[in-house]
Amino acid sequence: MNLFQIYLNISKFTESKCVLPIKFLHLVVLLAFIQSAIAQGTTTPKYRYLILFKDKQANSYTLNQPQAFLSTRALNRRAKMQIKLTEQDLPVSTNYINQVITQGATVLYPLKWINGAVIKTDPPTLKKILEIPSVKGCYKNMALDSVGGIQVNAAFRKLANESPSDYGVSFAQLTQIGVDIMHQKGFHGENTLITLLDDGFLDANLSPVLAPLFIEKRVLATLATDPTEKNVYNGGSHGTEVLSTIGGQANGKLYGTAYMANFALAQTEESDHELLIEEANWLRGAEWADSLGTDVLSSSLGYTTFDNPKYDHTYRDMDGKTALSSKAATWASQRGIICTISAGNEGSSNWKYISSPADADSILSVAAVDRTGLRASFSSIGPSFDNRIKPDIAAMGLATIGSLPNGTINAFSGTSFSAPLVAGLAAGLVQAHPTINAWEIMQALRKSGTLALKPDNFLGYGTPHFDRASQIINPILGVEPVINQSIRIFPNPVAAGQAIHIEHQSKSLSLEIISSQGAVIQSFTNITPISEISLPPFISGKYYFRFTSDSGSQTIPVLLNL
Repeated sequence: MNLFQIYLNISKFTESKCVLPIKFLHLVVLLAFIQSAIAQGTTTPKYRYLILFKDKQANSYTLNQPQAFLSTRALNRRAKMQIKLTEQDLPVSTNYINQVITQGATVLYPLKWINGAVIKTDPPTLKKILEIPSVKGCYKNMALDSVGGIQVNAAFRKLANESPSDYGVSFAQLTQIGVDIMHQKGFHGENTLITLLDDGFLDANLSPVLAPLFIEKRVLATLATDPTEKNVYNGGSHGTEVLSTIGGQANGKLYGTAYMANFALAQTEESDHELLIEEANWLRGAEWADSLGTDVLSSSLGYTTFDNPKYDHTYRDMDGKTALSSKAATWASQRGIICTISAGNEGSSNWKYISSPADADSILSVAAVDRTGLRASFSSIGPSFDNRIKPDIAAMGLATIGSLPNGTINAFSGTSFSAPLVAGLAAGLVQAHPTINAWEIMQALRKSGTLALKPDNFLGYGTPHFDRASQIINPILGVEPVINQSIRIFPNPVAAGQAIHIEHQSKSLSLEIISSQGAVIQSFTNITPISEISLPPFISGKYYFRFTSDSGSQTIPVLLNL
């Protein structure tokens, strides 16, 4: 029986049987009943907020034991680049997180670089949380997933638009930036880690073009920040298409720029909306990438307008310091990660400028050109609002060859596809020059560009090239080819008093031990196929063992715990 039927029955009874006071009583009872029913059937809507904490006190983690919150690979990257750990690297205080949970909110994930947490709760509970002494405030003082009553319009999405074009091979996009030479010299991204932040990687684990990544277990980790997605392979297809330009293999049709690299895949975009929460998700993905020890982070996402116009960025915000995603990209770069970011596809629109996080400092924002090197009309332009050269460099983003989730080879257009090409090139340079830090590699990529002598705000320093960048990094030696025969070195890491065992199949082999600063500190010649060497009392840290034979060279990082 519904409320209207109850009202009719009570009215009928009171009209025929009861006097006026009883009628009044029935009305009071009815109103109370309706109020109770409404209260029981209605829940206060919950939203996602980014709350900020005042400090990192009452923390169970310390800078003296970073291995508790960072991977060995991440710590090795910092040691290589002599980057000191700071309080910003410490996880958010668990005690503070628990205080928020006690108030009834759901903590979706903490964000250590901004010292906050993304939570889901209702406005009354948020008010209580903001009264907690350890809580500094709420980012933007608004929910990050508010749509402001505006209907989502897919035309305003900032994922690069795909424009199916004629089928082709990947030769042009590889040779344009010298990746063919990189491959010929034996560098395909082996043992490097590339992290992608995108809208999802639909059926990437089923794509025949990406099958080697999964057969060889080179997808090391995944992260889904969208609470409605169970895993990244159920998300959008954009990330799968982007991944194919770096890691794809289809003989005679497509080879990615670093098809032998390791990958980490993060879904940070929520495809049905354009919400500010996505920038917080982007920060979450960058922190995650750092903790894994990522060498190169690539993202084909950009942010200018949102479903709720209160969140919209203006050109004034494109200063590298305002948008949350831009701050996140800068923080990632400060931790030794090479960031390749799509410049944006707004070159022909009223906006026309780069979007965040492409405006960030110390990253590579990547414009789009065609196979002849001419700028694609849609490619967003600079400068940044504070008048820095943007974009930084360019690569082929018009009719770029990639793969659909089902394995079909296709041509795509957008800076979404120029940025990952550069990510693979950067990974090859990391592999080829293991003692060179991320900032030197990014600068070499800029200086290797076709417009390096006269950079502009359309293509930045122009199209980079592997050989030119290698000559800038090492003007004397350039890059030596990699030895084809495998070299086995163990144990690694090496503890105090342990001898190092070396096994190889070369006819002759020599060894140089190089410090993290690039200095050769010890040499060995005529290493036999099965050898054992003992080291002098080096300082603990990461060293590089460069083996040279008649057929080339190979460098292996070795961690010494002496």
